[in-house]
Amino acid sequence: MRKSALRGVLAALAAVSVFASVTAEGGAASAEPTPPGAAVPVAISVSAASSGHVGAGFAGFSYEKDRVGAGMFDAGDTNLVHLFRLLGPSVLRIGGNLVDIVNWNGAGTGGSSGEIAPADVTKLAAFVRATGWKVLYGINLKTNTPANAAAEARFAAAALGGSLLGFEVGNEPNFYRTESAYETSYNSYVAAIRAQVPGAVFDGPGQGDSTSWVSAFGAHEKNNALTDLSTHLYIGKNTTATIDGMLASNTSGRLPDAEAAMGKAQSADGIAQWRMTEANSYYHGGAAGVSDVEAASLWSLEFLAGVAAHRGSGVNFHGGTSTQFPLAYSPIAFSGLMPTGVQGVYYGELLWSLAGAGALHAASVSGGSGVTAWAVGANVFVTNKGAEPITATVTLPASAAAASEYVLTAPSLTSTAITIAGSGVGASGAFTPTPRPVAVSGTKVVVSVLATSAALVVTR
Repeated sequence: MRKSALRGVLAALAAVSVFASVTAEGGAASAEPTPPGAAVPVAISVSAASSGHVGAGFAGFSYEKDRVGAGMFDAGDTNLVHLFRLLGPSVLRIGGNLVDIVNWNGAGTGGSSGEIAPADVTKLAAFVRATGWKVLYGINLKTNTPANAAAEARFAAAALGGSLLGFEVGNEPNFYRTESAYETSYNSYVAAIRAQVPGAVFDGPGQGDSTSWVSAFGAHEKNNALTDLSTHLYIGKNTTATIDGMLASNTSGRLPDAEAAMGKAQSADGIAQWRMTEANSYYHGGAAGVSDVEAASLWSLEFLAGVAAHRGSGVNFHGGTSTQFPLAYSPIAFSGLMPTGVQGVYYGELLWSLAGAGALHAASVSGGSGVTAWAVGANVFVTNKGAEPITATVTLPASAAAASEYVLTAPSLTSTAITIAGSGVGASGAFTPTPRPVAVSGTKVVVSVLATSAALVVTR
């Protein structure tokens, strides 16, 4: 459970090398092929070097803002509270397309998905207090005024108190504004909101599937209450969804390119941090059989590592329910407003969270196919996207006294029967893992990782 998470030192190595993916070269000509189903030997060496920091709240959620008025966030829904707590404390981003459609009605009675009223925000505040999470609170830009935005921000800041992490102005404004026009709007909203909430801070620009504004926006707004650069990212449209494409997306193409661009802008502009405030596999809700299965668990785990490698502060995986289209990729599955269980991405987030906060260390990998590795503090991740099980000899950066292994696995990449250390996660948040003890000899640990699975080796 979350209590098992060990907190260590976190650090990230160079972006391109934080996790290594190695394809077997076949070895010497005289080497005999590995029999089908036999474990392939793999050597992993974790670097002692580190840079950057990944803190608590790295693996979070993003939900459409109309879910606030709909009543999804209810402290009385103990199942949902427990499902959040299992990953937390973390960050809930409230926004999505619906943030620019539903609007604040300070005189509203609440309980309507068509608007946000004081009672709705009060209910949200009670929910996040029950979970221990913090909120990135989205404000309507497209159909709003600075004065109305400021009135909402004032109430939200008072209701959420210490649970408020910051505000977002609009959602993916590159689809309806130019960069300069968005900056003008951002400045007017910030001025109005800070007149009502003097300590308010913001993230931005929150483009959709683009980082083209981020450098200029950060340079211009870094002294105007901007504490986080942000962007939203998906692999592509759900009509193009494939498991092979999803699993390959973390090593080349738009995902690592965008992560590198965000890290570069954050460093150049001197902004405190950057965050992927909305992301998931394929936009328009993902695809059943791709975005909700074991393959998505492995994809989300490696996606988190890629963001950390480029000095990101975390990922808010989009989910919940939507009036726009079914969200097959949602980490938590729902029937109406009630949670019915968890899906692929949730398991990737959960395994990540079990490592706790600390330094992200790169690792070199030799042998195997589709094997990646990295460490969070003294705890080592190994993913095996290959078709054969592996036996990994891991060289730690420092000696350990003992270790245990949490294996994230399922019968196949397309399976929804996912477990971590022998336990699934129930709709109530019940999770009873039984990690396997593994022998340690100084800096050496030997672990087994099934095909199409991942493992977390927790050392102490």
